[in-house]
Amino acid sequence: MRVSAMIAVVTLALAACGGEKTETVAVDSTPVETAAAPMTGTTHEVQMIQDGAEFKFVPADLTIKAGDVVVFKSVSGGMHNVQFFSDSIPAGSESVIDAAITNKLGPLASALVNTGEEITISFAGAPVGEYKFTCLPHMAMNMHGKITVQ
Repeated sequence: MRVSAMIAVVTLALAACGGEKTETVAVDSTPVETAAAPMTGTTHEVQMIQDGAEFKFVPADLTIKAGDVVVFKSVSGGMHNVQFFSDSIPAGSESVIDAAITNKLGPLASALVNTGEEITISFAGAPVGEYKFTCLPHMAMNMHGKITVQ
């Protein structure tokens, strides 16, 4: 009798917990799916380079598909970052890009990274169009780039 009662209590407890988890998963499913989407896309690398007095992104012009991931790798030239501006990206993309930048300096801006470090930005859910960006510390030195999402 005791065992039957214990099984009934455990079953009810698990059923109650399971119901709550289902509701939570349903509420959280959209962000989880968005975060998981980049794994199915292609990963592209953009190097951040100082070449003499020239600071540049290589490649500076990249075409990708929505769902792809871009890894910005600091190769040389001290600290770099990736800075998008709301007037230089497609309408409706600001929240997507801002959410994709996990370590931030500010809105639409990644934190600064040292040589050998990377910044990974997913374009999952990003509207098609051109995404112009710069390296904030080297903006005056014309370190700019553009990603076109198809």
